[in-house]
Amino acid sequence: MKESIILAVDGGATKTTLTIRSIQGNCIFEKTTSGCNYQTIGVDAATELLSHLLHSAYLSTKLETIHAAVFAMAGIDTKSDLQTVTHIIKQSLQGTPFHIEELVIENDVQAALVGLVENQPGALLISGTGSIIFGTDGKGYIVRAGGWGHRASDEGSGYWIGRQILKAVFRAEEGLEKPTILKKLVFEKLQIHSIDQLVTWLYQVDYTNAQTASIASVLKEAVSLGDKKAIHISEIAAEELFLLVKAMLTKLHYEDKGFTLYLNGGILKHDLFIQGRLRQLIHQTYPQITISLCEDPPVEDIVRRAKYALKNVALSKKKPPLH
Repeated sequence: MKESIILAVDGGATKTTLTIRSIQGNCIFEKTTSGCNYQTIGVDAATELLSHLLHSAYLSTKLETIHAAVFAMAGIDTKSDLQTVTHIIKQSLQGTPFHIEELVIENDVQAALVGLVENQPGALLISGTGSIIFGTDGKGYIVRAGGWGHRASDEGSGYWIGRQILKAVFRAEEGLEKPTILKKLVFEKLQIHSIDQLVTWLYQVDYTNAQTASIASVLKEAVSLGDKKAIHISEIAAEELFLLVKAMLTKLHYEDKGFTLYLNGGILKHDLFIQGRLRQLIHQTYPQITISLCEDPPVEDIVRRAKYALKNVALSKKKPPLH
């Protein structure tokens, strides 16, 4: 009997990774390209990007049968989004000979959560360019909080932090707030020398949310230098992320039981001040919760999600037919 083959796509807002593995974990193909969130780049561009990735995967592997495929995609926030993304994926697959026996299309964070916990209770909080949390009771009930995009949500995210930094720089420039080291650090990062240049950078034609989010990386240095404004922004970011956790647990009807909260995303992995403050807030209110920092790249969680899907298919085949 041939070894089962799985395909996993981590389709984020910043980058997209497609990998093909054997069920034993051997990597047959893997490639990373730019983000494929259709809300950011449009339906046609997302379809073209996925088509190229899938075509490259087929040319490299010459495989035709994929036993389980999980497309974990950013931008699936509503039923309408799911329909749109499903259409994008099916259009992309038409250009390859791949025959997929079990196809799963989910929000990228939801898919990663299932890959992490399978049928155990737990949650996954991400703060990267955006912020979002998914939680499950381990019995199939899944809830979410946040992640509604930069226009209405994403508090505590890299984009949100970047905006707070920019506001602080401009307000200090106007004399509305005290001077902050954030101005010097932002100028150094962007290799600019004036507020005029900052405005030009901010309103460039090809501006993306990721550019504002990239500014968040200067926050931890400003905090280490004792900058009061940077410390304030960091504390508020942690509090906003804690509110996401609290909202998720309320929706999940959490009681003081064993529960693992996984943390991922650039802000939570690299800004130790924000991560530490968040841990403190959670432990003060929910002492029974175990907090675990994700070490593997997100695509590995999606691979585990695909294996879990394959396991469920096998279990369903073993069940006796209903009479």
